[in-house]
Amino acid sequence: MKCYIAFLAHETNSFSPVPTDRANFDEIGVYRPSLGPPDAHRPLLKGAIDFYQEALRRNDQPVVGLCALAQPSLPCLERDYTALRDELLQGLRDALPVDMVLLMMHGSMMAQGCDDCEGDVLARVREIVGPRVPVGLLLDLHCNVTAKMVENATIIKACREYPHTDFAERAEELYDLLAATVAGRICPAMAFQRVPMLGLFQTQREPMRSFVDRVMQQERRPGALSITLAHGFPWGDSAHTGAGVIAVTNGDAAAARELAAAVGREFFALRESGQVSLLDVHAALDAALAHPSGTVVLADMADNPGGGAASDSTFVLRAMLERGVRDAALGLMWDPEAVRLAFAAGEGATIPLRIGGKLGPMSGEPLDVLATVRHLRTDASQPHIADGCATALGRTAVIETQGIEIVLNEIRQQPFHPDAFANAGVEPWAKRLLVVKSSFHFYAGFAERATAIVYCDAPGTLNSDATRRPYRHVQRPIWPLDEVTM
Repeated sequence: MKCYIAFLAHETNSFSPVPTDRANFDEIGVYRPSLGPPDAHRPLLKGAIDFYQEALRRNDQPVVGLCALAQPSLPCLERDYTALRDELLQGLRDALPVDMVLLMMHGSMMAQGCDDCEGDVLARVREIVGPRVPVGLLLDLHCNVTAKMVENATIIKACREYPHTDFAERAEELYDLLAATVAGRICPAMAFQRVPMLGLFQTQREPMRSFVDRVMQQERRPGALSITLAHGFPWGDSAHTGAGVIAVTNGDAAAARELAAAVGREFFALRESGQVSLLDVHAALDAALAHPSGTVVLADMADNPGGGAASDSTFVLRAMLERGVRDAALGLMWDPEAVRLAFAAGEGATIPLRIGGKLGPMSGEPLDVLATVRHLRTDASQPHIADGCATALGRTAVIETQGIEIVLNEIRQQPFHPDAFANAGVEPWAKRLLVVKSSFHFYAGFAERATAIVYCDAPGTLNSDATRRPYRHVQRPIWPLDEVTM
């Protein structure tokens, strides 16, 4: 069986201070067939690697097209999105005929002039392959699902877990379902139920853990093929923004609609209890410092670059310095200019340095500190949450000021794993307080050894107050902006 595989992903934050163009994709690394065989460039395949490996395991014939990913930020420039999209589509044309198409995208990608990139790509794929070739789409669970996606895909699945540790399993399931469709063993019928709510739902915590487990059990019932919880991406301002449920049954469209609606009602009932309790900056520091021993991890959720924040906000760090907090570390702070100055000074130097606060009001005011350059690295990396592959941090500089070590880096990304600190030169578990600029993906790598985890709702791009976001396009009514029943 011959399958076309491609990956084009961007989690678009309409309120991010960071623009998005071709360079954002190139920074992480783009795979294109002209580079040579996929086996020689597996890290560049990113999420598509799971489809590719499954195809090889089955002795199928995989053809890998464009694989491109950018860190979350503003909608992509129209010309750059169009160029990447057309490159992906040309790869499909060159691969014809194919038995099936497997795409991985985020589910909330927007470009200038296009607020539904996934739907746009799928519609064009469908035009190329016709109505009979199965098309599978694998998404991040923070997806804003659209009618155009559902209309043009055969099956849509998303990862189940937040943190996203299960992409490989979901890719295998989607591949299996599409292969069964090609063989005529199943006839997928797919339905989508919108759930009018905005939020972040952590699947490792109750009551979400039990809910996800129940959904997995329902998926195994006769006739059901797949159930996907689409959590939605609340910082994408479009008419499609919000949560939902995708249900796929074997040939029974009515049953798919009923299943999606029933699960959607259960999901909506968890709109408040399914979200973690958050503390403001000073309350979060009080809670963290109340622990007499061990390392407490404090999540600066509002400055998570994995959701489109700049990762250079100073709100938490400023409060730490004002309170005289010591024996602490903070990272990753995206500040290429401060990194450059630290490298110019060299390890061991003590220099005046202005750090953070460079990307606008949501980053706070810059901090002027007297900093000692402790460690400089040109090759620091961390394992990625999705596939464990080494992910470069760019040049890193560890500076220390008033008893706090700060990891500055050049490539904007959140800390997935303690290696983000260790490989830059900081021993994270020797600190009393460890501040991570991440919403929840850090949990998979840090939770086991942390004495406690404190979730901080600081000011910043991803602060939790949806009523303060200047939405213009979100479909109303939607919770928590409005009173809603379902």
